[in-house]
Amino acid sequence: MTGPSRGLPDPLHESRGASSAASTATLAEGTPRRRRRRQSGALERHLSNVIDVEEASRLVECSQIQRQLRFQQLVRRYISQILYGCSNPYCTTPTCLSCKKRLTSKPFRAPTQLTARALAHFLASQDDPHTGLCPNQLKVSPSALEIEGAGGVEILKGEGGKGSTCNVYPAPRPPLAASAGISTCPGSSTSTAKRDGHDKSSGKGEVDKIWTTLGDRHQAKKDVRSLGQNLFDTATVVYSYSKQIPSALSVFNSLRSLRTPRQKVSVTEQHHDSGMTVVKQRHVDSSSAEATGHANGHTVQPRVSGCPAPTAVAPPHSLRSQRSHPKTSSAHIMPEILSNGHRIHRIRHHLPDSLSNGQAPLKIQDTAPFDGTQERPPSYNSKMKRKPLSLDLNYTPKADPPIISLLTANQDDRNEKASEPMGLILPVASHLDCQIMDQLKDEVYHHRNQQSSDFTFVVDYDTNARFRPAKPFVNRSLFFTFSDPETLLKSFCDSDNNAYKHSPLPHLNSTRLTHTFRDWNRRNGALLFDSLWIALNALFVPPPELDVQKSPRLRAAGRSPSLNGSASYSSTPSNSEAPSGRYLSDKEAAHIVMICIHALTSLVPVGWPHSWVQVRKFRSWGIILPDAPPHTDFTDGFSHPLLNTIDELEYEPALRLAGRLVRGIGARACFEDILVSLGHREDDDGWGPMQRGRSELMRILVRHLEEVEHLAVANKMKMKTKLNYDEDPGWTVTATFIEWLRTIIIKKWNGKAEVNRWGNVGAAIRILFDFYDNRESLNLRTNMFHIPYLNEHLDLVKEPMKFLSRGPTINSFHLLQCPFLFTPRDLVAHFRTINFTRMYKQFEETERAMHLQRELDPFLREPYWWLIRSRLKVTFTDYLVLDVRREHALEDTLNQLWGQEKRLLMKPLKVKMGQQEGEVGLDQGGVTYEFFRVVLSEAFNPDKGMFTIDPQTRMTWFHPATVEPPRKFELLGVLFSLAIYNGITLPVTFPLAFYKYLLGIIPTTVNDIRDGWPALAKSFDQLLSWEDGDVADVFLRSYTFSYESFGTNIDVDMQEFERVGPEKNVGWLNNPSQQHMTKVVGSDNQHDPEKEASMVTNSNREQFVKDYILWLTLKSVEVQLRAFRKGFLSCIHGTSLDLFEPGSLQALIEGSQEVSVSALKAATHYEEGYHAAHPIILDFWSIVQKYDNDDRKKLLEFVTATDRVPVTGFETMNFCIVRNGGDSEMLPTSSTCFGKLMLPEYKGKEKLEEKLALAIQNCKGFGVV
Repeated sequence: MTGPSRGLPDPLHESRGASSAASTATLAEGTPRRRRRRQSGALERHLSNVIDVEEASRLVECSQIQRQLRFQQLVRRYISQILYGCSNPYCTTPTCLSCKKRLTSKPFRAPTQLTARALAHFLASQDDPHTGLCPNQLKVSPSALEIEGAGGVEILKGEGGKGSTCNVYPAPRPPLAASAGISTCPGSSTSTAKRDGHDKSSGKGEVDKIWTTLGDRHQAKKDVRSLGQNLFDTATVVYSYSKQIPSALSVFNSLRSLRTPRQKVSVTEQHHDSGMTVVKQRHVDSSSAEATGHANGHTVQPRVSGCPAPTAVAPPHSLRSQRSHPKTSSAHIMPEILSNGHRIHRIRHHLPDSLSNGQAPLKIQDTAPFDGTQERPPSYNSKMKRKPLSLDLNYTPKADPPIISLLTANQDDRNEKASEPMGLILPVASHLDCQIMDQLKDEVYHHRNQQSSDFTFVVDYDTNARFRPAKPFVNRSLFFTFSDPETLLKSFCDSDNNAYKHSPLPHLNSTRLTHTFRDWNRRNGALLFDSLWIALNALFVPPPELDVQKSPRLRAAGRSPSLNGSASYSSTPSNSEAPSGRYLSDKEAAHIVMICIHALTSLVPVGWPHSWVQVRKFRSWGIILPDAPPHTDFTDGFSHPLLNTIDELEYEPALRLAGRLVRGIGARACFEDILVSLGHREDDDGWGPMQRGRSELMRILVRHLEEVEHLAVANKMKMKTKLNYDEDPGWTVTATFIEWLRTIIIKKWNGKAEVNRWGNVGAAIRILFDFYDNRESLNLRTNMFHIPYLNEHLDLVKEPMKFLSRGPTINSFHLLQCPFLFTPRDLVAHFRTINFTRMYKQFEETERAMHLQRELDPFLREPYWWLIRSRLKVTFTDYLVLDVRREHALEDTLNQLWGQEKRLLMKPLKVKMGQQEGEVGLDQGGVTYEFFRVVLSEAFNPDKGMFTIDPQTRMTWFHPATVEPPRKFELLGVLFSLAIYNGITLPVTFPLAFYKYLLGIIPTTVNDIRDGWPALAKSFDQLLSWEDGDVADVFLRSYTFSYESFGTNIDVDMQEFERVGPEKNVGWLNNPSQQHMTKVVGSDNQHDPEKEASMVTNSNREQFVKDYILWLTLKSVEVQLRAFRKGFLSCIHGTSLDLFEPGSLQALIEGSQEVSVSALKAATHYEEGYHAAHPIILDFWSIVQKYDNDDRKKLLEFVTATDRVPVTGFETMNFCIVRNGGDSEMLPTSSTCFGKLMLPEYKGKEKLEEKLALAIQNCKGFGVV
């Protein structure tokens, strides 16, 4: 156990070595001794899979340098074009100074250094940073922004003098002084003696020169309150793009040279102050004394202890170096005198085919920036087709900047024995597994004094963490494995993994991976996520079939800006910008994807289920941090449980990885869609217009995650936890990954309803749908997919109508095609917006026609007006009016709806009911509700022979042997369509299978009939799960579909029916009641008493259940269903139904039959002296609270004319209690059109209860009681 961190040592002091660290760490007498830390290098010797790094691209330091160098070049070029402009006077790049001068009116104000610096960093940090670059030749080369002597890399000795580390973010120090061991930190005031003949004053002068140059680039007038100036005007920011960064390959060779054999050579040094010439013997690395090349074409000059080696006495070369390089000509030797008087000779060499140490040249796996996008040249602007500029063919790359080594000659002598080649130079683990990862977690610096102040492997770490950052061997091993897809495929393969034997990835133990990936960000920051980011490049490699299909015309010829300031022309894109490597199989890709998922999900703390409910709720609205009282005192170590979860979900390196992972999965799906369109693969059943079908990669991921969640639920049940997981599952792998997907959608969405199918948002939504389709097996909840943030930023009027008019597209989809992203309330709002917009369009046409009539009235006579009104009767009608009698409501309704034009049906509905019987009722909404209740109760009466009602569930279903013609069912469908079109909740109860058919879904599973036929579903469950013998001997069930028709039992042989064919039984389908038979046999449907239906056995029971459900929900009532659906679509646009699922459509039509008194009370209003605390109101609610659900429904029907709660809740209903005088013998009355209950102020609770019960039990008709 270690104490709290004391923070980093003061950078102005010299770093402590291994010996000083050990002496400082000595415990005082009486202090408890801590656990002994493993000796340095113990893990390397303990592991059996340790190898040497032989490629610079596989070393973490080289990757960091390469990334830093790319960003620095971008910033430099942006600063150059912003401050100085380009040579083209007709430039059209908005950020170029030449363009601004041409477009800006006089007087022109040039940008300042600070403005250019801030804008350059912003543009270089974008997802596609190359789009803003000027394609013309710049006036000032970006390399001119360098500060001479500002080193960009330092080579350090490892712990105990063994190994080496690399500081990629060093403080400004001159190369010569640093190599001499002089403290050169800026502002240092320590005084040391002369070392190796060098005076400290020369090194200090170099530092002063660097600081002077940095000071010249500061803003002249600085606003102390400006955040931008305080950030981008600091020395750190200026130094980041001004320092000299060497190539990754030169750093790689320098790291390896620290372990190569040394030779003593003579070095001639001439002191500038005294003029004396001193010849010294120094240890020189044979490998570092020769020039080497690297990726960008620079050369690395010979160095002695990290400094340029003087060439007065040439060091001897090894035989290998003599064979590798030709003889150097004296013309290439360029003497140079430094500011301190020392003379060095730079020797330029041609770039060798292979390195001197036998290593292959640097291979950059991925030149894309670490922001999650591929770099590409900007598109060529057609407006700039002018005479091309002359190419800078004489451009000569400058030599590599020096790599500073903080080891003096004396230190080299002391550590010479330890530096002898004793095995591996840059050891790493060849692959990783869960056990090795757990061992690597222990390889950390347990105390700040054990590491150097220049240790920079960790960029972001928690200073309050229990453990200190990881050691170089750990970081190099992690990067070596996680950055390479091939090595990653060999890692985490568990042969003994019986728990996941049913998974498509049986070798991947996700249970152990969940714990293995935890807390790595506290040890090495973003290294794990950045490494996986590089490995995900393999997901973008297209399959071989697509490489064959490529056309040369697709290779766009363009003009791309180079980072050295000159304009370059290329006919084809750079190969380094395209994904390289082989095409991975779906299982291999799933292996890499699952490792990334575990890295992302394990980053987020587990927390508590109730805290996850809050996190998911406010993050779905786009809120990062909820409004809570500030907590500024963290001395007690307490932080809100939500803060840790929020911080990790906003962790930038993890967000980059999540975005690239989502795009990689989308790219694989895109490849599959292209292969399907080209005919290389078979099409699959998709999930609508969004995609052709689910990709095989997603099938593997979903099946594996199902196993992961199944085992997680089983473990929770074994633990017998008391936590409530019904509302929210808490932290699970899939649920946490969904939070990453929702975060990507909210952050990357551009605010438009049309979404690119293959981008971040589109790919994340595709993944969410696959999870939503399997939410039960993945232990997910429906509300976890809702993102109200999207609905809040959509145009709620225009977008629903655009959704109706858009056609199918290949590369994009509309957000409303993804209803699982919206809450039920939002979906109902969009649906009713569509209907009311279409209704208002019809109303506008009537108004325009009426206006035209008024304008033409003075010019036309009556006979002509009579002809015009007769032909424009529908046009001049404002409403669809139905005048029916209460006793013959169904008959009158069907007669009036028959033959009506569709445009009349789309007008607002008004009902007159019972006026011929003397009822007084003005339709303001309440009469319409009463009308549908009366008409549908008569239509659904089983005595009519059109529908049946299940005695157990009271659900309505079509009669399979009805004698009514199909037109009546079509008219009932029109009646349903009118109700939904006008926003009426219907008092009906249909099973879920009915709404599935309306949406075009065919029920085939037992769950599809469980709500409508629970007894039948239970018997099917027993039939399918029976294991004690053959079901034919136990259940004695024949392969027939049975139903009752007017007291007669009818059995249909389903197998024989399919064998003969539906076309041979068309008479039975048209009128099943005329075929009272026990079997369907033969082409002429003759009854054969000798032939019996086959029995249901273990082999065919699954198919029997599917066939029976299909017959029950479709085939036996197919004629009625088709006619009903045809009428149902008369007013409803078919595309608008895509907003709903069967359950949500059922809630829209039927509402809810459960009346909550507390919810109703909260939504109630009071008038005429009543209020919530009035005694009569308190007695009223106490009486209603005692009612059962049936009496509550009667009360609701008495006041609002409907006993159903709409899908939008009580908030959208009018329920108002109005004082109707003092105490009297009158019964309570209501105005259903306005939802008002006229309640007299009775004296006594008993009288109120008696009068109210009498009123709600007799609530038929309209008038005065």
